[in-house]
Amino acid sequence: MKLFFAGLVATAAAVCTVAVPAQAASVQAAPMNPVKALKAQLVPGKGVKINESSGITLDFTADDQAMQVQVNTQTVGTLAFGKGNVAAADLRIRMSSRQKESKAPYRVIAESRNAYVTNAGIAKALPSGRSWIQSKASGRENAVLNMGITPAELQFMLDNASEVATGEYQGTAKLADFRHDKSAGEGTVEFHLYFDGHNLLTRAVVDTTTYPDDDTTAYDQMVFHTDTKYSGWGAQVKIAAPAAGKVISENKLNAKTRKAVIKAGYPESGPF
Repeated sequence: MKLFFAGLVATAAAVCTVAVPAQAASVQAAPMNPVKALKAQLVPGKGVKINESSGITLDFTADDQAMQVQVNTQTVGTLAFGKGNVAAADLRIRMSSRQKESKAPYRVIAESRNAYVTNAGIAKALPSGRSWIQSKASGRENAVLNMGITPAELQFMLDNASEVATGEYQGTAKLADFRHDKSAGEGTVEFHLYFDGHNLLTRAVVDTTTYPDDDTTAYDQMVFHTDTKYSGWGAQVKIAAPAAGKVISENKLNAKTRKAVIKAGYPESGPF
């Protein structure tokens, strides 16, 4: 009998040895909610890779003829995080339009209020030894760093979305509510979010449609489309500005050089 009970105790102990850690592992593996998961990534030294297709489609009427202008942008690169935000970016950008011949793609490194732009043609057009053009944002905000989705934006979208499949959400909102700006005008925003098993964002598709406020507006409808894919969350990332000796300020370009770099792919209105 003692041997029998000893056997039961041994068996129970063996079962507990297997079952308890498995249960503990299950608890530990439970993913954070998507907003907390995103916030946990936004720390200095970490980053993420992005691949974004975006476009603007403008419908308008001219001389009683329906017209359309479309500009598309492909952006591939890496974002480096600071404390709670995007602190730097290293991106390769290609823009194309139905109406104009596509220009050569360019690379841009952004940090603080600065953006540095180059490609082979731009470097060739610059004075000897220089290969990057520096542009400084006029305000405090560097528009190049407005890539990706902030925790506040993600929270808003999830609050206005429904889960349509595991890790997949869809929702809509009024433009003014989405931007938290009553003066944003008439429009709607549709969004489609995808998450991995750790509730980290892997893809965000956002379509914004705006309409004119009155009859004097020069367009009938404007649609902004972005499809952003994320990969490599948590990777160690460090992005540094180009060496000072290889940089020339956009303000110091003479007319001839400015014309040459724009022809080579430098954005005519600047990187911002």
